[in-house]
Amino acid sequence: MELLNQLISIADNISDITKQSRRLKISVEHGWLLAAKECCETVNRFGDDISCYLSQFKQIAEKPLHEIPKLSTLVEDLKQLKQEFDKVNFDKKANTLSVITEPITLEDIYLGPFEIKLELHRLAELYKSAPYHCIALDPHPAGPSEDVTHPHVSGERLCEGEGYASIRAALEQGRICDFFTIVRGILNTYSPDSPYVSLSEWEGEACYECGYTVDSENSYYCGFCDHTYCEQCSTYCPHCEEIICLGCVGKCEVCEDQICPNCVRKCSECGALCCKSCLDEGICLNCQKEMELENEQRENQITSSNRNEKSDKDIKLAG
Repeated sequence: MELLNQLISIADNISDITKQSRRLKISVEHGWLLAAKECCETVNRFGDDISCYLSQFKQIAEKPLHEIPKLSTLVEDLKQLKQEFDKVNFDKKANTLSVITEPITLEDIYLGPFEIKLELHRLAELYKSAPYHCIALDPHPAGPSEDVTHPHVSGERLCEGEGYASIRAALEQGRICDFFTIVRGILNTYSPDSPYVSLSEWEGEACYECGYTVDSENSYYCGFCDHTYCEQCSTYCPHCEEIICLGCVGKCEVCEDQICPNCVRKCSECGALCCKSCLDEGICLNCQKEMELENEQRENQITSSNRNEKSDKDIKLAG
């Protein structure tokens, strides 16, 4: 069944690569370089997946059949397990066997101890889904994702990598102690090639807008929407110097400066949204200019009218 699953996965990936090859051909013919680049990156990811499936496929195909382990073998293995781990627990009601690792630290980043819990009733599903969980007991999750409690653990599921076949072989053969030891070894190892979140980004936080991970020194908090952003997705209000994201920032309709919601003012004449610098006594500069122009025109009309009246009087007096 597992061999069949691997073959289906390989076939699906080849089908996806075939679709991408058609897109790549169209992109190249039309000179769509960005689209072509995205196709190349997607094909590269599919290629990595196929390499992983082929590696697992070979291990499964060459694996000899094993006899069901004897009860005495299991008893001896459980005794060895108690010697290997300080804390071993069997939950009869839940039908689980679990151990607790020592606190794990990878590259000076403390991740805490983990409980490796094997669900015995799910051993028959060994090649459908992993019958165990890796539970962080003192979680120090990655900044970009609270579900990732270890570079290779997401949602209590371990990315087994090259340990995939070894883990299943140990469980098939009843080598319970070896199973827990292998999983503990993976938890104590960091592979920079395939982490859910890399250790270099562990203490960072994902930008709410673009998802890019930034550390605390290069992250910017917008108090108007209560989210953290990267430098490219944030700016500041020049009037109060408050940090603000691009989604919350506005624009003064007079000077077109960026403006935060706290510094927005409404013109009492035209209703335009303006910054404080472009308002005088509640009236925007544009309206003030229009009012000044209207006053100037009225004064010119009055002056012109007075001149005409004076001219008429002078004509009458001369007559």
